[in-house]
Amino acid sequence: MVFSLGFNIFIAIKLQKIMMKDTLKKMDTNLQDVVQYKLDIHGENILMNELIGKQIKIEWSGQVICSCGKKMKKFYRSGFCYDCFYESPLASQSIFKPELCTAHLGIEERDLEWEKTFQLAPHYVYLANSSGIKVGITRGTQGVIRWMDQGASQAILLAEVPNRRFSGDIEVELKKYVDDVTNWRKMLSGKPKPVDLVKMKENLSTYVPEELKQYILPDNTVTEINYPVREYPKKINSTKLERTPIIEGELKGIKGQYLLLDGDRVFNIRAHEGFISTFSFSDIAKQGKLF
Repeated sequence: MVFSLGFNIFIAIKLQKIMMKDTLKKMDTNLQDVVQYKLDIHGENILMNELIGKQIKIEWSGQVICSCGKKMKKFYRSGFCYDCFYESPLASQSIFKPELCTAHLGIEERDLEWEKTFQLAPHYVYLANSSGIKVGITRGTQGVIRWMDQGASQAILLAEVPNRRFSGDIEVELKKYVDDVTNWRKMLSGKPKPVDLVKMKENLSTYVPEELKQYILPDNTVTEINYPVREYPKKINSTKLERTPIIEGELKGIKGQYLLLDGDRVFNIRAHEGFISTFSFSDIAKQGKLF
């Protein structure tokens, strides 16, 4: 019986991987001198940095797939089907507003066991410079990944707390003084001016609730992040597969989870997770002289 249950779970996971094979997913990142990007699609890990200067093409099939495996023409909301949006713990209010987390009190929102695993884990509160200073939170296992996904050029850890709720409580206080969202248009316009994050951390730490000040980190290491961008767009034009099912052009660079294309176009890979698509690339043919 145990073997049968384990085998069924194994088959379910394998089938889900097969179903997700041809969907767009957020790019994997690796912090080096310049962020290295990989796109997992069609059973391959495509090294995206090597495609800068090449022609890329993304063609949408007209279908999307929810994380539960349901296929449809479009998502209901926030990348979920109708049922998952209202029932899955992945779409609960506390995912978007961590100050609403209640697992530390033993209070269920949608699935207490899942919420305990997700919420009752170390979280960081950080400051980042992407389009100016912002405060944010991330799970202890994410750290630098979160900063790269947001296109931050500098970041510093402010506090490490034992659960998601405490990180949300700190963020709520600090966002009275700095932004808590990235201005993506400004982020994609170029590299922001350097900021003294150590000084900003010192100043903002005074606004951390008294009972949570014990979690402020003494380490003031500032992480500097550089992105593989040859040319930033001058007048940003956001492209979406719902409006343009085939998107192709020269890849000029990558920042955050955005592909920067010719014609000042930008494409947010993460916003298109679950879109069943084909991805291809080729060299750009160079025109010879007529005479």
